[in-house]
Amino acid sequence: MPINNEIFKELIKRGYSKKKDFRVWDISDSKLWYLTPELAKGFLNLKKYNPYRARVIDDELELIKQHSKNIIQKLGNKKFNLIDLGCGNGIKAEAFIKSIPNDVLLRYCPVDISEYYIDSTKEKIRSIGSSKISAIKPFVIDFRELDKVVGILRNGEYQKNIYLLLGETISHYDIHDLLYKISQNMLIGDYIIIGNGIRKGKRFVNLDKYKNPLFNEWFIHIMEGLGFSSDEVKVNVRFTNERLEGYYSILKDKSIDYKGKKVSFKEGDEVIVAIQYKFFENELKKYCKMYFSEVEILKNSDEEYCLAVCRK
Repeated sequence: MPINNEIFKELIKRGYSKKKDFRVWDISDSKLWYLTPELAKGFLNLKKYNPYRARVIDDELELIKQHSKNIIQKLGNKKFNLIDLGCGNGIKAEAFIKSIPNDVLLRYCPVDISEYYIDSTKEKIRSIGSSKISAIKPFVIDFRELDKVVGILRNGEYQKNIYLLLGETISHYDIHDLLYKISQNMLIGDYIIIGNGIRKGKRFVNLDKYKNPLFNEWFIHIMEGLGFSSDEVKVNVRFTNERLEGYYSILKDKSIDYKGKKVSFKEGDEVIVAIQYKFFENELKKYCKMYFSEVEILKNSDEEYCLAVCRK
């Protein structure tokens, strides 16, 4: 099984922690989730899973269509950069652009670590054929390197920015670290639209829904990038450390040699590949208010998904 350089580097950089008689490697950085076309396609396949599609795709798209026009009015400028952080396949940006008034002019800036997504998104946005789009300026980088994007985009023609951070992306990071980094690169008067679920009742419920085979079909490519075959690992999920964790248990001892470095795994060791934090509405609003001057929570009909519209 060929080793993926970026995945292996992340494993080495993070190292492991000891848990009784086994070790745990945490490589849950979501930048790894879309590194290859296989990983990128694995994520897109989640649209086949009804609970995910209904909440993170359908509900979010409906909220975008309902509120995009009003967000443009808040911006107070009809010429702006639309900076799509973690653009995916571009369907959310497409919905946003189609829903805003015809008299705006925007430069669309998809930002993603996946070249596969960038190419797909450019094709989708071009296919709109809208006079609202003056140009497409893509960035194939980790969107946490936002300073590189903003530095290039700052000019006299486009004075305002709207950022999209959709699809529950924020739930896979330390929310304070991510919001701080993004807000530091925004200009006064810029807006960011954050799409995320909001909890009602208990924070952690329905663990079984995360055991759908589509998740393994996606994340197994990370383990393959470390040199494991599917019969050498077993996937599982759990609620722990105030978050959801998706992880693989190692089924037999295995050593991996790559570029002069050797890592030895033992049976029972674990590799965490995915995490997700769950927020109540008041928590999400409170955290956003720490970094933005204005925060508005726009909820769907059952109040379990929202757009947090934040002004710098």
